[in-house]
Amino acid sequence: MKIKLTEARYAYLFLIPTFLVIIIFAFFPITSTFWWSVHELKDKILWTGMPFVGFENYAWAFTNSQVWGSLGYTLYFVALSVTLEFWIGIGMALAMFHTFKLKGVLRAIVIVPWAVPAIIQASMWRWMFHPNVGIISDILVKLGVISAPLNFLGASLLAMHSVILADVWKTSSFMAILLFAGLAAIPQDIYDSAKVDGARGWFRFRHITLPMMLPIILVALLFRTMDAFRVFDLVYGLTGGGPGTTTEVLSTFSYKYYFSYHNFGKGSALAIVTFLILVAISLFYIRSLQKRLKFK
Repeated sequence: MKIKLTEARYAYLFLIPTFLVIIIFAFFPITSTFWWSVHELKDKILWTGMPFVGFENYAWAFTNSQVWGSLGYTLYFVALSVTLEFWIGIGMALAMFHTFKLKGVLRAIVIVPWAVPAIIQASMWRWMFHPNVGIISDILVKLGVISAPLNFLGASLLAMHSVILADVWKTSSFMAILLFAGLAAIPQDIYDSAKVDGARGWFRFRHITLPMMLPIILVALLFRTMDAFRVFDLVYGLTGGGPGTTTEVLSTFSYKYYFSYHNFGKGSALAIVTFLILVAISLFYIRSLQKRLKFK
């Protein structure tokens, strides 16, 4: 039989498998986590027969000082790391794009930090930050910057920024790869016309490169912000949230309630709160992107 369908209906048919995958691997886990979060679950995740507590776990999350502390460091981590990664990434992208003789070498080098698994990088940075055998303290002592080795991961302020430094080193290359694609999409004729008109390098960057790259910049910031907000493996492998709870982020805090305290109700509530914050961040970026692309 020949079935006549409109183009829109054909499109819906092609999207059905994707919708099924999303429902199975995304919506079902989210729904299950929410259902656990409204029950008092300790030492087991089987909710049948366990007391229904409504939003009591969420009330605990919003009134717990440790939760607010982990949220505060998470926001600080995201703001500082993403800002540094963007400017370092755009510098790397410009270097890869305009350095013609070493373009291939630079592209190969740039991708290396991003390709290494985060838990391995955490182990590597932990040794580099070690006060006795770490190379960072040794270099700073030899340069005369400090008089004695520093315990980077044992002091609160140093640990907070050591985690950010490790994350910037890892993911600046990811930002550079995305921004490099945006640079390649800008027509060269625009730059040639600007040069003829006497526009200097900074003027071209400020008034041509950045405005024309704005959609890809927003996409890169969206991906990187979401990834930074749910960071887990780097923090867990480098500091474990310490010293104390100084470098605790929401993901590691939820993990501890799941697997250390075996309180699955509160851990699920923290996971849902993290998910809702990510949704809000995503909507902000998507709305900004829609305005720039003039979507209807």
